[in-house]
Amino acid sequence: MRRSGRGDNHQGGTNDGNGYSLPEPYPPVEVTAPNRYYARILLEDTSGKVSELTAIAQYSYHNFVFAQSDLRELLHGISITEMQHLELLSRAIQALGGDPRYRGYDGRYWNGDLVYYGSDIVDRITADIAAEKLAIQQYQYHQSLIADPNIQNLLERIIKDELYHITLFQKALIKYNNK
Repeated sequence: MRRSGRGDNHQGGTNDGNGYSLPEPYPPVEVTAPNRYYARILLEDTSGKVSELTAIAQYSYHNFVFAQSDLRELLHGISITEMQHLELLSRAIQALGGDPRYRGYDGRYWNGDLVYYGSDIVDRITADIAAEKLAIQQYQYHQSLIADPNIQNLLERIIKDELYHITLFQKALIKYNNK
């Protein structure tokens, strides 16, 4: 049985086209069967401590406080890609029979205390790189817990974007660490 999430406008297809995600398409948001346990696992990816929602808020804040236009553009663009990841994962949660409310696996609702606000350019970019690395580790762990190949493929595609984000952040770190 294949189930798709509601609102199929971001089911698979291309990326956001903003240059901050890889050009390969995302797989369709489908599941082999409803599974609330898998949905709860994915809640951690949407709105837990290490999550797309936390990344969006953190990168948005860093975008607001950076005076450098190139950094602002970088953070804005990556935030948009993370929003697309949030939508894809939320659609998967729905297809699995879950509710994509902004809460983690433990049931605690997301809040702004999960954001690392930082103190300066290098500190913030370093934290952003660390956040991407933690997200990748968490996605890989969740791939090992979820036996649905559709969800595994979706997580794998998201991991590719997160790896690309690390590369972009590392280039920025090199540039601003030398100033």
